[in-house]
Amino acid sequence: AAEVVALTNKSHPTLLYLGTASYDNRTKLQYATVNYSKLGCPIKVLDVSWKDPSESEINLAFDDVDVLLLAGGNTLFAVDRWTKLGLDSKIRTAILERDVVVAGGSAGFISLCNGGHSDSMKPESYKNPVGPLLNPIMDVRNAIDKSWEYIRVPGIGIIDSLCCPHYDTTQNNGVSRAADFSNMMRRHLGEYAIAIDEWAALVIEGDSYHVVSRAGRTGSVDPDGEFAEGSTGVPGVWALSVDSQTGEIERTLLPSEGLTADIIRSPRWIVDDPMVTIARAQNPDDGLTPGEFRFRPDWQPDPYALVLAISAMAGIVFFLWRRSKKTATQSYEQIIVDCPEWEDNAFMTSSQIEE
Repeated sequence: AAEVVALTNKSHPTLLYLGTASYDNRTKLQYATVNYSKLGCPIKVLDVSWKDPSESEINLAFDDVDVLLLAGGNTLFAVDRWTKLGLDSKIRTAILERDVVVAGGSAGFISLCNGGHSDSMKPESYKNPVGPLLNPIMDVRNAIDKSWEYIRVPGIGIIDSLCCPHYDTTQNNGVSRAADFSNMMRRHLGEYAIAIDEWAALVIEGDSYHVVSRAGRTGSVDPDGEFAEGSTGVPGVWALSVDSQTGEIERTLLPSEGLTADIIRSPRWIVDDPMVTIARAQNPDDGLTPGEFRFRPDWQPDPYALVLAISAMAGIVFFLWRRSKKTATQSYEQIIVDCPEWEDNAFMTSSQIEE
């Protein structure tokens, strides 16, 4: 928190918290803002996960704000809500025109970029997970919760790059993010990327940047500055691209500080991930509050809805099969990582970033 406050050049900056990605969860709000409160920062909150605030309410929330704090969680849901309500343009104006500092971890980072490597298809990240409706038995539910894949989700495009937070970790689906991100980049050859380890942060101040990392924590950088498999090194930040001829991943460790123009490269082209459509259907913007859609023993499914659900599931299976068939012949990296998750992998940027 102190690092973010220092970027504002104010002793007690006003902070606006957008908890959309975590469905405006009050526990996460308290956790994310407690250190700012201790520093004497006035805290504003704008809840939009299922509420549609008026234009005047949105304007009032953004007035006189010095810091935007974006919650981690389900990136796709948050970006879709912001776009629907026009908050994407409010965020863009605040950052690029009003000297507002923005800080975000995980989804908060991805949402600022052109797109990113996201766990937005992880069932436990859904507002109302569908698993219990299909089968309430916990063993089955646990299997469902672990049967998901990472997808490329769109952001609001303030940072002209693809990105990957938690780069050196493995989540409950058992898939290394570093290895999976390499595969994703091969499917999105037109984009360049920034990848940030669990215990690292990237701070962008206009034309310059610097890297922050936590001492005593593990990451993906070995003593020689090369990529360390299994999170056996120290935390760092990487710039990545794909050799379009060989499919090899070109990974460059970012120096501790430098010019923003040296690390942010505009994409040659962008291809949307077809799985995003299915992710939206599974975690809809339906106006319901978290926990409102519960399993009932006497519940009887609508036959038409059941057909749609089964069709969607079949579509997932077919797509995964087709993707595996397509990628099986390519020599992808196989990296095994086992590292505790850090929810608040921070990203900070100032309003001087050039589009």
